[in-house]
This record gives sequence, structure tokens and C-alpha cells, in this order.
Amino acid sequence: MTIWTPFLPEDRPKYLGLADAIEADLAKGRLVPGQRLPTHRDLADVLGVTVGTVTRGYAEAARRGSVRGEVGRGTIICPSENGTIPWWGGGQDSRQSIDLGLVTGMYGLDPDLGAALSELAARPDAQDFLRYQPSRGMARHREAGALWCSRFGVAAHPEQVLVTAGGQHALLVLLSVLFRPGDRVAAGNVNYPGLMSAAALLGIKLVPVALDVEGVVPEALEEACAREGVRGLYCMPGAHNPTTATPGAARQGRLAELARSRNLLVIEDAAYALTAESPLFSLANLAPERTFFIASVSKMVAGGLRVAFVKSPPEQVERLGLGITGTTWMASPLCAEIAASWILNGMADATMRRKRSEAARRNDVAGKVLAGRDFLGLKNGYFIWLALPEPWRASDFERAAGLRGVVVIAGDAFAVGQTPAPASVRVSLSAARSREELERGLGVLAELLGEAPRPGRAIV
Repeated sequence: MTIWTPFLPEDRPKYLGLADAIEADLAKGRLVPGQRLPTHRDLADVLGVTVGTVTRGYAEAARRGSVRGEVGRGTIICPSENGTIPWWGGGQDSRQSIDLGLVTGMYGLDPDLGAALSELAARPDAQDFLRYQPSRGMARHREAGALWCSRFGVAAHPEQVLVTAGGQHALLVLLSVLFRPGDRVAAGNVNYPGLMSAAALLGIKLVPVALDVEGVVPEALEEACAREGVRGLYCMPGAHNPTTATPGAARQGRLAELARSRNLLVIEDAAYALTAESPLFSLANLAPERTFFIASVSKMVAGGLRVAFVKSPPEQVERLGLGITGTTWMASPLCAEIAASWILNGMADATMRRKRSEAARRNDVAGKVLAGRDFLGLKNGYFIWLALPEPWRASDFERAAGLRGVVVIAGDAFAVGQTPAPASVRVSLSAARSREELERGLGVLAELLGEAPRPGRAIV
């Protein structure tokens, strides 16, 4: 008997390619409802992949409703139309919400964890990653972190790098070590909600300053310093969340001068900076003695790893290490090892290229569906900042979209301090499971933009 042999493209994770091939061959008639697929081991041998890869591919196909597992029979093809409903209740006509709220790293393009774990399990030092390690991170992981910082154009020596449990943990450690309760830290008046929650937890007051298309406005920062006695600055060097603002060289040079003249400590959060088209002009290069640079792997590699690297001025490394000790003791060595391996063997770079390419395609979809609408975005960006026409309020638009099955985040969530809620919503392009789903969700938003909110309740 000839075994079914799918075609797996080189530019897509193997398990996703397998799930895609099942769907494609079912549509073409090469696979038929009720047909039994090869065993995991047999197909792995034919394709030259691990058994874990086939298992993940079959699981993804089951999630999509293309196959089901039957005890004693193995993996069986489901009917393609009007047949078995997938166990998760989805399907093309599902009323399940389309998520355009959460900005993810496009999970479907993540590296193959199964392959990484298989390779790790075969190593003689595998057990080391279940043991306590230095709070700053293992030497190999700090070396990988220095290399990852270079992807942002930031030069770092491993001795300046600390490993944290994701970008949010890095932010919490930096705020708690560098500042005291009651200290004032300047930040753009529309900003990342995680910054606000961390500052509130630590009793740090955020001082909102005006933003433009290049981020923090220097004159507004200088005024805030004179008025409020600001001790620090939080900023994003590229693809600011949520406005997508990206500063040029002159703007960053001016901010570096201000940081020195006002003796500010700078936290530079590069969460989305690798999605920006222009070169990154980092304050970590312009004012390295006072800038703390957060290089996360979440958006470009895999969010579930919860790994980020902090490049610190040398004299602050020991204090930050104590901050890590006092919060988590250490970032997970196992997660850090997977991230480091992918950075050092080139998998992280390959994943980044795939995600940037897919993000560009999704931005093309947004440009077509929302043509003529007022929004800010980047060619490879993961989200857009959509301005609402009068008389829409952001909270009303968010509610109306939700009632029509689409999740977005109102500008209210991003307003710092007493800043008035902007009449804008952040629309994620990365969380939708496919470009087709994204197009449907954006279509709902386009329809809403053409309507007026009804007095007293949201449009349904």
C-alpha cells in the first residue's frame, strides 16, 4: 500500500505544513472522509521529521476540524462540509469572537518546540536546566542575550546582560530597583498598559508627556522635568505601543541630551522595535551610561517562553541581579536555554523573518479593508492605531465591535494619568488565526466606522 505523503513547504514550521496539507488534500479529493491517516511513526519516517512533529501536526488538524482520533483506529479524516463539528466548536461560520485586541507573536509561526525539546533531552547537561542558576542568568544565556541585543543595533557585552522572565518582569525589576515609591517617571501620555500597572503596584507616579509621530516630544519632556522633578523616562525606541510612533536620529539625540542634562534614568522598551522599517536609533547607544534596554523575544520568537534580556550600565548590574532574586529568584533556565539555542543557531532570525513577512501581508489586508480611514501603522507592524470619526467614543466603539463578535481595545486603556481618553482604538493584526479571519474582523470595523453610535447604547 502506498502511504499518503504530504508536501511540506520549507518556509513554514513542519507541523503547520502538515496540518495545511491535510486540509488542502481533503479539498482536492486526495484524502476522503473516513480515511485513516498513517501512524505517527510511519509518517515521521517517510517525511524525515520527528514523531513529535507529526503528533503536533495531527493535533493542529484536529483543532481545525479536519481529523479526529479514534481509539483502536488512529487518526481519521473528518467530513469537509456539513459533517462532524470540531471538538472546539469552531468552524468558518462560528460565532466565536475574532480577536483583534491582544497583540500576539502570531503563534502559528512559532518555532517547533517539540524539536527543540527532543534535541535538549539528548544533551548530557539537560538536567542542569532544572537546577538553581545565578539570578543574572547562565553565561551562555547572557551571551545569547548580547547577540539578541545586536539585532536591535545595540552593542552589549554579556557581563552587561541580565536574563528576566519576559519584558513585563524586566520592567517591574527596573522600576523597583531604579526608583522609590513617590518618584516621578515621565512617559508618553498614551502608553503601554503594563507600564501603568507596574508603576501603580510600586507607588511610582507616571508623568504624562505629549507624543507625536516620533514619540516623546522633547519640549514636553523638558517642561515636565522642570514642573514635576522627574527622575526617569520610559520610552519605546520603535513601534510605540499603541501609536506605532518611531523616532529618528535627531529626535533621539535631543532626548539623550535631555536625559544627561536632567540626570534622568531611561528605560527603553523595545518590545516591537524589530517590526519598525527604519533603523533603530537607541538611547542605549546615545546615552549608554543611563539607559536600560529591554530586548524581549516574545513578539518575534515565542511569547510563552517568557524570556527577555536587559542591557544595563555596568555599575547597575549587581543591583538589578538582586531585583531579579527578590522577584522570581531567576528566570526559568529551561525557557532561557530554549531561547538561547534558537538565537545562537539562527532559528530566532528565521522566525523573525517569517513573522515580519506575514505581518506585512496582514498590513496589506488592513490597508485594503480600511482604505480611506484614518489610522497609523507600520509595514511590518503587529497592530494599527485607528482614529474614530465623531461622534464615536473609543469605549462605545469597543463595546459595539464586541457585540458584533470582534474584540478591539479602546484608547481609554492607554491613557496615562489624567490624559483624556483618545478617540482611537488599537487593532491587533497578529492575533487573528488567519488573514481571512482578520479580513472578516476588519470588515466589521469598517462597517461600524460608517455608522453613528446610537444614543444610550452601542450599535448591535
